[in-house]
Amino acid sequence: MRRVTERFPNVSAIPVREGLAAVARVVATIGTAIRLVALVTLAAGILVLGGAVAAGHRRRVYDAVVLKVLGATRGALAASFLIEHGLVGFLTALVAAGLGTAAAYALVTGPLKSEWVFLPGPLLAIAGGAVLLTLVLGFAGTWRALGAKARRLSAAMNSAPGCTPW
Repeated sequence: MRRVTERFPNVSAIPVREGLAAVARVVATIGTAIRLVALVTLAAGILVLGGAVAAGHRRRVYDAVVLKVLGATRGALAASFLIEHGLVGFLTALVAAGLGTAAAYALVTGPLKSEWVFLPGPLLAIAGGAVLLTLVLGFAGTWRALGAKARRLSAAMNSAPGCTPW
């Protein structure tokens, strides 16, 4: 580089290797920060969903017992719980996929000034996994409701706000 600049004085040599390495480090740090934020957001979403399932558990037990007294089978109740949790999971995944895709598009095309590429495969895999996880955790949380007996429910429901025993 020195010989070239001595021989051709109007040529400037600019070392770009260090600059590119610094940019690569910054981009790697930004990528790590984005992954960390996504992980925290995912954990918060799981906790909120778990809280929603736990909050409705007492009411589910009450509904299950009433429906069993009226003649519903354990299988019909299990199917209704699966449908309920499947719809919650599907709608949550749909909203999250839409908002996440819009945010990714805005970030990539805006501040990063890069070309945005939509990848439906990973999006569908993650959304499907979230729906499956919602089904499994939601059904696990309501499994005890399927086995609740009417005699134990009466005393427990007297203290529950908004629940009046039959």
